[in-house]
Amino acid sequence: MTGRMSRDKGARGERELAGLLAERLGISIQRRLGAARDGGHDIDVPGWAVESKRTEVFVEAYWRQAQQQAEATGRRPVLFWRASRRPWVAYVDLHDVSPVAFPVRGRHRCAMTMDDWCQLAREVAA
Repeated sequence: MTGRMSRDKGARGERELAGLLAERLGISIQRRLGAARDGGHDIDVPGWAVESKRTEVFVEAYWRQAQQQAEATGRRPVLFWRASRRPWVAYVDLHDVSPVAFPVRGRHRCAMTMDDWCQLAREVAA
């Protein structure tokens, strides 16, 4: 896939994800573009540094990127990843799921469905 095709696929994935999250969370969700995005997360959800990847193969560096962006912005990391003809998968730090059981951020992550993440995001915001 050429660089432009890859960027276009990523942009389509971000638009798709932003629309789905807005629908499920019932809030306005914006993609971060241009200078607002430089070195930062892809989609603006209060309290979360949302990184999205629309690729066929999951790469561990994607999670590290989400963690770095969250640390830089003082937000919780979440990585949404989707391969073709598959549902979105959300990767989160287990500290954000259960801070008592996982008191140190950055040591463990888990995968969950988009609906499960939306429930977590609503509970954390409450």
